[in-house]
Formats: sequence, structure tokens, C-alpha cells
Amino acid sequence: MQTIGERLEEARKRKGISIREAAETTKIRGDYLQKFEANTFEIDLPPLYIRGFLRSYARYLDIDPERIVNDYNEVLSEGKPVRRETREVYGRVDFAEAARSKDAAEPPAPTRAAQDQAMMLKFGLLGGGAIVVVVIIILLFKVIFSGSPAKSPSAAQQQAASQQAVVQAEAAQTLTLTATDSTRVKVVQDLDGGVLFNASLARGESKTFKKLGKLLITVESGKSLRMEVNGRSYPVPVDGYGRFALD
Repeated sequence: MQTIGERLEEARKRKGISIREAAETTKIRGDYLQKFEANTFEIDLPPLYIRGFLRSYARYLDIDPERIVNDYNEVLSEGKPVRRETREVYGRVDFAEAARSKDAAEPPAPTRAAQDQAMMLKFGLLGGGAIVVVVIIILLFKVIFSGSPAKSPSAAQQQAASQQAVVQAEAAQTLTLTATDSTRVKVVQDLDGGVLFNASLARGESKTFKKLGKLLITVESGKSLRMEVNGRSYPVPVDGYGRFALD
């Protein structure tokens, strides 16, 4: 009864195919095919892979793949010797085929395009990291030096502050106008132009105002008006009709 290897070898030679041609077509390493035909299955592969290779090789050689696999399973289960001397001289093996089989076992070397892509990726990562560092440095400088020196107050601001100080100093002052005879009086706040009083005072009538800064007073008859600031009497600078400022 023929062994697995004998049937494989006989079918291959009947088709006039070399080991190298069979390996190129089936994508199975040539040294594996040689061992299969030598009825040698002691290769560093799990039985599952060996069954798959035997099935593919049998289909390629137009013999029953299931019978080949069943025979292989029987060999495994019975523990029969699986080695025999091949009837094909090893001296006829093409060295180019052996080199191709070796290359199939080793991972392919990276191509130049893959090396260029890896180099571009490396430089891209380095460039992106440098940009991030520069942005962080700029943000730190902005945070550290964002405080600008305080601007010196303008002349208008200084004048307004002075007037406010004067107003605050005089805020406690009270102006009292008393009519010694009937007369008309108008009192205007110089600070904002507000009219504090504009009416006639009857004889003996008094009017009291909060004095906030300078006041502009217009009187119909100055001699008919008596003026006091915080209870202290001040002379009216006009006798008849006139206008004066009270600081």
C-alpha cells in the first residue's frame, strides 16, 4: 500500500510539475512539500496546519484531499513511523528554491518607502512637539508680563479729584439766607450748574442750603439779605441788584 508521500510524489511527477512550481502555485514552502513527499511530517508546525497544507497540495495534484488527510490522521493516532528515503535525489533540488523558502520564513525587510514614511512621521512628531513648547512659552510670558504699569492720572482727572476733595471738605458747610426785607434770590451750584433756589423771600423769611463747593448767588436787593455759613455771618458784597460767588 502506498504511503502519503508516495501518492503525492507520484501525482506530482505524473503532472510533470517540479517542487518549485508546486510551491509557487500553492504558496506552500518547498521544503515542506519535499518532507510531505518523503512521508516526513516532523516539522515545527501544529497538526492543524499540516492538515491544511496536505489538503491544499492534494487538491493541486488532483487527488482526493480527504483521503490524504485521513491517512495522516491515522498515522498520528497509530504512531506509525512516518519517515522514508525519498526516491528523488536531493542533488536535483534548485538552490534558488531553497533560498526562496528561507526568505518566506524570514519577515521581509522594510522597503525604502516604508523607511521614508517612518522618517517623515518621526520628524512630524518632533516638529509638532516643538510647536507645542513654543506656544506654552509664549503663554507663560503673556501671563507673567500681562500686568501693565498703572497710567498716570490726566490733568482733567487730577482737577476732578481736587474738586471732589474740595466738595468733601465743604460738605459739612450750611448756607443760610435771611431776608431783612422782601427780595428775590437765585442760588446756583457752580459744580454742576444745578439751581438750588430761585424765588422771593418775604421779610424775616430764611432759607438754608447745603453748600457743596462754590455757589453763584443772584440777589434783587443785596442790602435786604443777610448771609450766614455754619452760623457765621458773611457780608453780602452788593447793595442793590447783583451777582456774586461764595466760595
